[in-house]
Amino acid sequence: MRVLVVVAILLSMAGGAFAQPRKAAPRKAGQPPPHLAIERFNRMSPEQRDQMLNRLSPERKAAIEQRLERFNKMSPEAKKRLREEFDQFQQLPPEKQETVRKTFRDFNQLPKERRPEVRRELQRLRRMSAEERQTRFSSEEFREKFNAEEQGMLETLSDLLGPE
Repeated sequence: MRVLVVVAILLSMAGGAFAQPRKAAPRKAGQPPPHLAIERFNRMSPEQRDQMLNRLSPERKAAIEQRLERFNKMSPEAKKRLREEFDQFQQLPPEKQETVRKTFRDFNQLPKERRPEVRRELQRLRRMSAEERQTRFSSEEFREKFNAEEQGMLETLSDLLGPE
């Protein structure tokens, strides 16, 4: 679920405007998109970065530092893909963005042992045409492999996020 990483990393670095389940506030004039905010944050001196992070709660600070570390370890190609996927997410209407966020929150509530299988299936589904996805959703294997909640998540995300 690279898109989950996209949403988590980029939106958290954008000040959390999208992290809570509410309508997305429009970006203020002159405010950079979240992926540029990460790059600006990375260019800050350690002192500037600490000053900015120290304004946050300890939990939020730790979460952002962890996400930033993961982002910085990514290859340039992976970072580019992440930016493209985030831009694709940003093109969705606000109500669809909220549906994606809600579905990711539901995904995070799945048992840890189920998440990798659901994530792999989403990646497979996103490589399929709409017709192929519908065939997959109707298959006995799909219905046996995933419970109703997981099936709903997979259908929602693959439809809203489209192809990789």
